[in-house]
Amino acid sequence: MKSTWFFLSPLFSGLLACYLWTATLSPAAAQERGGGQTPSLGFTPRPEKSAPDKELRFLRDSTAAAAISADELLEDRERKRVIGRGFADLRFLGKRVQADHIEVQTETRDAVATGNIIFQAGNDRIVGSRVDFNLDSERLVIYDAKGYIGATYYITGNVVRRIAVDRYEVIDGTFTTCEGDKPDWAFRSRKSTFQIEGYAHLQAPLVALRGVPAAALPYAIFPIKTKRATGFLIPTIGFGNRNGFEFSPRFFWAINKWSDATFGVDYYEKRGSRYLGEYRYILSKSSAGQFNATYFKDGLEKTTLWDIKGRHRSSLPGGWGFSGVADFASRKNDDRSLEVNLDDRVRQDTDTRLDFTHDLTGMPGRLRVAMRRREGLRENDGELFQKFPEITLDVNQAQIGSSEFRYSLDSSAVSFYRVERQKTTVLQRFDAAPSVSLPVQTVPWLGVTAKFGLRYTYWTDQKRTPDVPGNPNRNDQKQSPLSREIWFSSLGIAGPRFSRVYNGEFGPFRDFKHILSFQTSYAYAPATDSKDRKLIIPIDSVDSFSDRNSVSYGIVNRVLTKLKSGEGFETRQLFTASLTQSANIAEARREQNLSTNPRRPFGDVVLNVQSRPISLIRFTHEAIYDVYEHEIDRQSTGLLLEGGRNWYLGLDRTWWRQRSRGRDPQGGRSDLNFSAGYALTRRWFLEYLTRINNVRNITLQQSIILRYAGCCWGFNLTFNDTQDISEVFFTFTMRGFLEGEKAPTFKRRQRVYERGRFIGRGALTPYQFNEPSSNP
Repeated sequence: MKSTWFFLSPLFSGLLACYLWTATLSPAAAQERGGGQTPSLGFTPRPEKSAPDKELRFLRDSTAAAAISADELLEDRERKRVIGRGFADLRFLGKRVQADHIEVQTETRDAVATGNIIFQAGNDRIVGSRVDFNLDSERLVIYDAKGYIGATYYITGNVVRRIAVDRYEVIDGTFTTCEGDKPDWAFRSRKSTFQIEGYAHLQAPLVALRGVPAAALPYAIFPIKTKRATGFLIPTIGFGNRNGFEFSPRFFWAINKWSDATFGVDYYEKRGSRYLGEYRYILSKSSAGQFNATYFKDGLEKTTLWDIKGRHRSSLPGGWGFSGVADFASRKNDDRSLEVNLDDRVRQDTDTRLDFTHDLTGMPGRLRVAMRRREGLRENDGELFQKFPEITLDVNQAQIGSSEFRYSLDSSAVSFYRVERQKTTVLQRFDAAPSVSLPVQTVPWLGVTAKFGLRYTYWTDQKRTPDVPGNPNRNDQKQSPLSREIWFSSLGIAGPRFSRVYNGEFGPFRDFKHILSFQTSYAYAPATDSKDRKLIIPIDSVDSFSDRNSVSYGIVNRVLTKLKSGEGFETRQLFTASLTQSANIAEARREQNLSTNPRRPFGDVVLNVQSRPISLIRFTHEAIYDVYEHEIDRQSTGLLLEGGRNWYLGLDRTWWRQRSRGRDPQGGRSDLNFSAGYALTRRWFLEYLTRINNVRNITLQQSIILRYAGCCWGFNLTFNDTQDISEVFFTFTMRGFLEGEKAPTFKRRQRVYERGRFIGRGALTPYQFNEPSSNP
């Protein structure tokens, strides 16, 4: 024993001398000589610069870089630690850890959290049973982890290590972009690494479909992108009895942060290939645009179809704004079956517009310089309507000095070019209508507004004779100036208004308030020369303005109630019902011929009802009643029931009676539209749509659509039957491993099943002129 002690004593003495020597060195010198403390869990300990009580105050300061809160917060100064129990919440370096128990060493700044832990950093959110970390490091270790990285990619793992801000390592875990216990697809790997905005590397992954193993791979690599990236998009595949096999690949080009482009082709087995291109850009918050083009040489219809569309908006110097829409297409475009968007299927013309606008300084008004050109397509081929240039200056209720009077102005100068039913009209027109109004609020339930104005209109062309129809040809027009000078006035009365509250409950509703209000207006403009009035070539409402002496009146009923919402109540309008009519005083005073032309001064009575008592139900109804024929000339009724994402039911009927000259007064039209949708499961949707003409007892259109919306793929099976075309087509769409979108509701179905949808095409970043642009 003595020999052993004699042998070990020199060794212990040497170690004690080394310890005393290193303890006298500065921290920097100790680090240079390798005498620093060994990092715990790979973290570098923070040098001691302050007393423990200062560290504790630092952690408890909500404005500091690191702060902790908990139901029970303990300070152990002897062991230099802080313990949070209950709902513990720790924030540090832009990260957040929540757990049942958090313990922080104030000297080394190492920490451990256990029990229902939630880790959040940017778009990353991971839950687990335990996490080890350091307040001064980006690295940490989470046990029994599952959650999202990059807000899109769902991972699970026995151990998840955060190696850097954008890098993770997963041990014995899974990777997918779907939700649920049995996602549509998932990869299980013993070890994998994820580099956000880079790639995921999986070692010997096992592929599982809906939880069932499907394949094993020696190695796999996938892009992990949350931003726009250049590359090929997953194509759309389909089949139809008219087009045959369909294949639609796309290539996305992320040019830079503020612009991108998409190129693609739609291949139709029986018809040929349609080529597509799109370019998008955002130059600033107020300047952006987009251009689209298609070209299709149809082998079935033996025709060539093309389409160019573009739009741009921007702010210009001097307070001006610009917006423009370019719309051009081949004139012969009879086949609409290739269009996915409903508006493109039914459009009858192209519409190109340019607008320069400038808000007036010091008054509510706007100056506008514009042009518009509409050209007919398909059955409207040859029709044209153009306004170039069009200059308008409008002032809306500008206060005159400090008085209660208001000044308004409606003015325009337009050059028209119109081709309608092979008849061409060319003319220029100037119109100005200044007016002064005085609103008077006598009592809270009654308001009166008086208005007086002048109107001057000048035309460069007119009809050759008064008996020429409203759309004259060139031979029935002459280049001879025509003017109209007229004054007008009106008196509007809003009220009286009465209300009453009825206390009580009915189902989910509590208390009811009934508001009854009246509205009346009188308009007068003296009669102008009837012969000159008949020489005007009518184009829009400015040309049809003429003498008037009429009264409009109505009554409005509103019922309000309180509907329970959360812990309180929200005010909701149960329904509103209005009944309006007009009376023409000039018509009542004219001479009449009871047998051929009796006086009919009273206009139609219009009933309008709007109701949405709860979000589930929406009801509308409008009826127009002819007081002389004692019949309803037109009525429309609509009912919509919305069951969230699970179902919907829509029914509307429109009916009107034709009383045109030379036609049976009992003739007319009645259309019935019905649509319904039901979610068979969380992923399967069935829809039915039909449109019926009740007068002719024919079905104008009906469609049956079966949809499946998976995590990253879906398909449509559609049967569409119209009077001209019956088609059945199947479309398969994959949205890629990168998207991970939730199951769509019916409201989102058009966006989810849009052709060429992809994750890379996200929001653009406005171009910064003070920074050089570069491709990512």
